[in-house]
Amino acid sequence: MDNISYKSEFLPDVSIAVVFSEHPQYENLRPLFNEFGYGFMVPNKNMVIVDGEIFDEKFSTDVLKFIEAHEISHIVLGHNGPRNEDEELDADLGAYLLLKSINRNDSIKVLLKNFKDRHGLKFDENLLKRVENSFSDYQ
Repeated sequence: MDNISYKSEFLPDVSIAVVFSEHPQYENLRPLFNEFGYGFMVPNKNMVIVDGEIFDEKFSTDVLKFIEAHEISHIVLGHNGPRNEDEELDADLGAYLLLKSINRNDSIKVLLKNFKDRHGLKFDENLLKRVENSFSDYQ
């Protein structure tokens, strides 16, 4: 599959790059995907790189939009450096708010389906209070 690049729907000055194993730098990026997960923000570059290989044979824009919203949430929340569990939870909550703001219900379903496994607790809209002030522009 060809690499994909586009401007984020949430923060247009941030580019999203989806790279697949055919990309000349993929082997250099693989350790970063192993460390940071499906995607990560490139420091000082306004770019998020997503591991296209997670999509196996079926590319899903719903999963991609969730990953984009999660990574953009880290930016909105000012998370820098290595992530901790609280920051990951807050990024998923922010992703929920971002996705809701553009009616990406299928991407929200992806988030909710994996929420308990990712955070060890059931999703509850009361948790959104943790981050909603940071996302008031998107509500």
